[in-house]
Amino acid sequence: MTAYPHTDFDPFERSLSELAAALHTGRTSAQALASACLARIDAFDRNGPAINAISGIHPTLMAEARALDDERRTRGPRSALHGMPMVVKDNIDTVGMPTTAGCAALAQAFPHADAACVARLRAAGAFVLAKANMSELAASNGRFGYSSASGLTLNPYRLSRNASGSSSGTGAAVAASFAAFGLGTDSFGSVRGPACVHALAGLRPTHGLLDNTGVLPLASAFDTVGPMGRYVADIELVMDVLAPGHGFGAQPATLASRRVAVVVNLGGGNAEVDALFAQAVTAMQAAGAATCEVRLPNALLCLYADLLGEMTRSQWARELDRYLMHGPEHSPRSATELVARIDAAATAAASAHPTNPLTLAALRHAVATRDQPAGTDAAALQRVRHVVEGIFAMHEADALVFPTQACPASPRFDMPDDPSFHCRAPQPLAAMHIASATGLPEVSVPMGFTAAGVPAGISWLGRAGTDAALLAMAAAFEQVTRHRRPPTHTPAWRSAGQVRG
Repeated sequence: MTAYPHTDFDPFERSLSELAAALHTGRTSAQALASACLARIDAFDRNGPAINAISGIHPTLMAEARALDDERRTRGPRSALHGMPMVVKDNIDTVGMPTTAGCAALAQAFPHADAACVARLRAAGAFVLAKANMSELAASNGRFGYSSASGLTLNPYRLSRNASGSSSGTGAAVAASFAAFGLGTDSFGSVRGPACVHALAGLRPTHGLLDNTGVLPLASAFDTVGPMGRYVADIELVMDVLAPGHGFGAQPATLASRRVAVVVNLGGGNAEVDALFAQAVTAMQAAGAATCEVRLPNALLCLYADLLGEMTRSQWARELDRYLMHGPEHSPRSATELVARIDAAATAAASAHPTNPLTLAALRHAVATRDQPAGTDAAALQRVRHVVEGIFAMHEADALVFPTQACPASPRFDMPDDPSFHCRAPQPLAAMHIASATGLPEVSVPMGFTAAGVPAGISWLGRAGTDAALLAMAAAFEQVTRHRRPPTHTPAWRSAGQVRG
């Protein structure tokens, strides 16, 4: 086991500002933080509860951490993120590690350059500790956090429940203090869902705000990079590096004089989630927010089936082609070749982690119909956005709020029987599709826990380009409610000896 560094500073559950202060005063170092994270990964990800959030450790992380420590001593820090270890979702290019996107057929897909988001963060002094497991090809299809490359990521709050997806490993890793913060991607809830079920802050930025270069695509009409952190202020620091000049962290964290539209027809799926949401609204009002109730049109409650799924089908294969054609020589160079590699591996031998058959079927269909026009188009997205913008205008709202998921994290696909799980919602993830369809920013933050110890999240949806103001409101809510708490199965290091598998 990697030795825990001999220091009086424990990085467990620390915010980025606390870590930055400790680095500045010499109470810790980038190398010590890396060692602490590696020790926790060994204790809780590889052993103990075996969360399986990490798909690979960066081969030169300690050398990079040492260089960052030397640079701090001789030249000072590059930014507030100097010396911070991060995890990166495995569909985001990181030099020195394959971009598998959770697909075993891409195990040799070593990129030639860092993705734009990784390059920005590394330029600011953050370093890649590890890549994180994910739902294969960013498409969960009922198997949240499962991939043929790395198996299943578990939820460290309740091992029998799912870790959401597709940024499952990033969510579990950040929640378990395996890293200071993490990068995910979000097409239809893949940052907000994992943030919700891991009691984290997770942002889907305004679509187009961040550069997706170097990210294996699902559908460019919806794909975006998004950060996850234990606290909203952590997200603000990361976003200030990823999108400088947009005011992140510059606005006061307050709900006073803010008008919040409370969506009343996205609940009803679970009594505990509904009760937590009601308490959250009361907390907002006590903090000075003016609230009003709104009902969304029924058309906004079935966006994936009516619109998003078909647009994804029409884009997926063609965009995979564009990404894969620039890959390394021995990796699949097209979506068609990727399907063939997956099929060949399944025929050659029984895999311990076969590709999710629903994901493979969807990819196969996308390849076969790549030249078939989409049954809908960008104009349909604009109509949806116009409807939502009309709701903002009608109520003069600064944000719409609603439960991130109508129900708590559902049972794992391989352990479907869980008598503590209750869900009446036919589409418990439908709320997250609104931001996807409109391109508007949304942040999920914790709003409490169910009796089974499963986190629930509340989402704040803002107008286009108001990401910084949205985070400031969410930060104010976070500060008055303080719902964040660490997972049961990945406690502070001093309790690690008490952990059982």
